[in-house]
Amino acid sequence: MKRNLKVMLLVAVMTFTIVLTSGCDLFIKTNDGKVDLKWYMGLTYEDNSGNDIEYKTSVGSRVIAVALEHEYSKDYAIMKDVDAYININTIKENIDKRFYWDKKEKKLLFTDAKTVYTVGEGETVIHSDTDENVGYTVFLTENNKCYVNIKFVEKFIDLKYTVTKGDEKTPVIINLKYKSGEKTVFKTDSDIEMRTKGDYQNLIVTEIPEDTEVTLIEKGKNWNKVKTDSGFIGYIPVKELVDEKTKKTEYKNDDAEYTHVTLDKKVSLAWNQVYNQNANNNLDDLLKNTKGINVISPTWFSLMDKRGNLSTLADLNYVEKAHKKNIQVWALFNDFTDKKLTKTVLTSTELRQRFVRNIMYYVDSFDLDGINIDFEYISKDIADDYMQFLRELSIECRKTGTILSIDNYAPSEWSGYFDREQQLKLADYIMIMNYDEHTSGSEKAGSVSSMTYAEKSIKDTIKEAKDASRIINGMPFYTRVWKETPQDDGDGTGTLIEDAVNGNYYLSTEAVNMETAEKAYKEAGVKPVFDKTTGQNFVTYSKGKSTYSIWLEDETSVKARLELMNKYKMGGVAYWALGQEKDSIWKVISKYFK
Repeated sequence: MKRNLKVMLLVAVMTFTIVLTSGCDLFIKTNDGKVDLKWYMGLTYEDNSGNDIEYKTSVGSRVIAVALEHEYSKDYAIMKDVDAYININTIKENIDKRFYWDKKEKKLLFTDAKTVYTVGEGETVIHSDTDENVGYTVFLTENNKCYVNIKFVEKFIDLKYTVTKGDEKTPVIINLKYKSGEKTVFKTDSDIEMRTKGDYQNLIVTEIPEDTEVTLIEKGKNWNKVKTDSGFIGYIPVKELVDEKTKKTEYKNDDAEYTHVTLDKKVSLAWNQVYNQNANNNLDDLLKNTKGINVISPTWFSLMDKRGNLSTLADLNYVEKAHKKNIQVWALFNDFTDKKLTKTVLTSTELRQRFVRNIMYYVDSFDLDGINIDFEYISKDIADDYMQFLRELSIECRKTGTILSIDNYAPSEWSGYFDREQQLKLADYIMIMNYDEHTSGSEKAGSVSSMTYAEKSIKDTIKEAKDASRIINGMPFYTRVWKETPQDDGDGTGTLIEDAVNGNYYLSTEAVNMETAEKAYKEAGVKPVFDKTTGQNFVTYSKGKSTYSIWLEDETSVKARLELMNKYKMGGVAYWALGQEKDSIWKVISKYFK
């Protein structure tokens, strides 16, 4: 008995020593369960009863998982015979945005810097300048979704893919590699279980054999998120990963094909608001006292009907006059007629391309140096269609050497779907319409464009577009006169603002040019004071029972905006609009455009 006690004591001591030297792995509770891979890889959905149901396809043999660089796609792919078809949303969101699906006409498009490639439903022929029969069905449609053959994607985009065989429990996986850069790889030190999360309590994804190479996705303290070359993604303990190396991968792109036409100096553009044909005759008077302008943009063209036709106020004599003054003409094209027309035309490939041809017809007919696209009816649901319009238009501009510029709102939460980086890749310049911080619909009086607002818009645009040298800052030549009238003294004009502290009042505003604003405060007998908050001169005065406020656009504000142009090394500035300025501001402007 004593001998048995000694043996038991010795075993206990040895066990305690092993624990001290090897850590606490002996006491780790390990989950031996395996995850449902079809659920894990996004191949199931939850029905109304909470049951996981496998996705099915009627146009292919089976649905398959898509392993992206860092995660599984939320959209499944389809296997048909030996070909894999990827949901176009997966392609656009992760690989390349230039693939476009026309739901109305059942057409798939890919657009590069020079060519639009088009394929119809069920076709094996790619239509462009010349037709090419590729011998495979380019895309499938199911449930109003488009699935693109990976061979078609590979034809235009440099990427690598492998298709891993599956079985009853393991899905077929198409593993995609498409991101350039340095990647960290390891090898597994032993046979190891990959798990859904970094903990032994989580379910097993798959068994990883010893000496398997894995690519790091996310580094952790005890567990790393990794991906195998067969497309399995999950977590492996850090201590099981050895032989760390850095691999550099580089996938080719065609960015160099996107050439741009730019001025050899900063752009000083004046928008010229043209209301009727006779207004074109005022060009000489409008330019008489100006200094430093090298581009003028008359508001000549509007989308007119659902066939993609344009209304026009264009005047060849106007262009000739501007050219004689060494001023380029970038005519403005807008969509202000009806937002329904914008959607109708842009969402149809036939109408959109007809619209592009119409634009280029006027470019040629009126010897235009450039065009300025000012589309302000672009809602989130047609943002992709708008971008496709710009792609197709940019090709034609590139062919003819026509400068393409695109107007954009100042970046904001609601305009986040405008892809300024892609726009700048397509266009020669993009403009920031850097005004309307406060509008007629505002419930608080304020500046049209304070310097803090203007500077933030510039910084945000540059951050998104990534090239300040081709971004133009649009600045206002107008301001607003704000009128506040106590509720008891008002006539109901304006917006009723409830103010528990100072009493309710009616707020109204009127947009005015620089001279009208100056005349108003001089007649009131007040002088401007500099407002540090907005970086502008400010006046306030009373008339009857009402209080008036104006944040002035003048030499001070113009200089400040031009300084922002220089500070951020921008491509230039644009003025809205010619004729609303005081003559004296041209002395300020001319110093920046000698």
